[in-house]
Amino acid sequence: MLEDAHLKYLSIHLDEKGQKVIASFAPEGGTDAITIHELMQAINAAGFGGYSIHQSSLEEATAKYNSGKAFEIAVGEALDGKFLIRLDANQMAAYLSCTLPLGGAPVQRSDILQDAEHKGITAALDLEAIDQVLTDGGDNIQIASGKPLVAGQDGKFETLLPRMKEKNPHLDEHGLADFRELGEVVAVHAGDQLMRIVAPTDGEPGETVTGKIIPVKPGKKVVFATKLDGATPDPDDSNLLLAAISGSPMVLKDGVSVDPIYTVKDVDLRTGNISFLGTVHVSGDVHADMSIKASGDIYVDGTVENALLDAGGDIVVKGGIIGASELHATSNDKFRAAIKCSGSCTARFVQNAHISAGSGIFIHDIAMLSELTAGHQIIVGGENSRKGDIIGGIIHATMLVKARNIGAPAGLKTVVIAGADQSLHERLNAAVKDRETAEHKLADIIKLLELIRLNPGRIPPETVKTAVATRDALNAEIEALRLEKIELNKAISLADGAQVIVEKHVFGGAEIRIGLEHYTVTEPREGGIFHISEDKLVFV
Repeated sequence: MLEDAHLKYLSIHLDEKGQKVIASFAPEGGTDAITIHELMQAINAAGFGGYSIHQSSLEEATAKYNSGKAFEIAVGEALDGKFLIRLDANQMAAYLSCTLPLGGAPVQRSDILQDAEHKGITAALDLEAIDQVLTDGGDNIQIASGKPLVAGQDGKFETLLPRMKEKNPHLDEHGLADFRELGEVVAVHAGDQLMRIVAPTDGEPGETVTGKIIPVKPGKKVVFATKLDGATPDPDDSNLLLAAISGSPMVLKDGVSVDPIYTVKDVDLRTGNISFLGTVHVSGDVHADMSIKASGDIYVDGTVENALLDAGGDIVVKGGIIGASELHATSNDKFRAAIKCSGSCTARFVQNAHISAGSGIFIHDIAMLSELTAGHQIIVGGENSRKGDIIGGIIHATMLVKARNIGAPAGLKTVVIAGADQSLHERLNAAVKDRETAEHKLADIIKLLELIRLNPGRIPPETVKTAVATRDALNAEIEALRLEKIELNKAISLADGAQVIVEKHVFGGAEIRIGLEHYTVTEPREGGIFHISEDKLVFV
């Protein structure tokens, strides 16, 4: 019996098995009413506050006590601690959940270790984490982890000359190329190291917490292209590419080519026109009516005047590109400087010029009365330039045209076009058809080779050799067409977001076209961006 007179005739004790907390009430006289809180205090005072106490039983016992009726009610019980070990879906981690005991027996570390062994866990257990959970309880506490696999890294090409110029301009995360300063001629000499192949790694297999090995695929090898102009593998190290000649290096997808460099001071009547399989470096000027054709790059330290430049790579003119402003003596039309390159064209300024570039056109100061066409973008105005004007002419780029000012206060007609060239879609369709044709031919060759396999000795060796060579050639063609399709789709996708960016002013007389939409500027406006929104050309 409790000594507190307020709770006389009430007894709190365990049952015979020591599991249940029993509240007994045998009144021998009158008692005062109690609350559930006071009954709970009595249980605590009896030393059973740490047990699992049932709220509904407390309410029942309180009601009967206050009614003065005798009772014996189990108001609580002793609960042992419990635990659960769970493995994640990949069996790469084991997690422990544990509830603390309520008057019962606690979970022992040995119980957890035994269950982990029963579940097949062979990874080292985090005993410190286990002990912490046993003390504090917790859900999903990681107590073991598997060994993750280390994927094999593919082999890669590592350029060995940090100043080597890439074939394409560097693009930022938005697919745009920053304006580049006028370039320099980069040269290597025969025997110079150009590129090294970094061997693939085998990777490391993983292991689950139950000891199951997770296999890993080794990385893929890369090899230099079989034909790299001006470059050759080191005879003592097939993974090292050396320059075979002196010239201008060009980083390619699977190697480096070296174009020989033809250097001349000026191109004029004394030198005659130049046609060269390699890179041409003009340290002076290219004079009127002259032409330079090069399979590589063309570098001009001076200016180009009324001349033809045609390059398989980039064209860099440190000075300007100037066409005639008056009628040529031997022509009924204006003779304009004509520039064509597969890569990018960079110049300080252009006037009365026609420039066609496969990649980008970058003009430092001004583009005036010129026709500029680029497969990617045209940017007029450099970081250190105070100008950046497009005045007159027709400007067309697939993705972006950017300038500080477009047009002129006098209202000179200036047409700026952005968006996908129809030729891109035509080339994509052609690539798809060519690939389908090659795949049909390959299927026929594969059937022939299967027939040869099933009938050894019956097919002439020359036929077998030709079939194998044709199969390999068709596989190479199909892969090349697959890559071309990817690049064309990428170019078309970029063109879908074509923009014309004006940083300061666009003047009356300017006409902006994107896709089939056009916008005619009738009066000067502050800078902004022309783009397609909901199938309409807007300026914001």
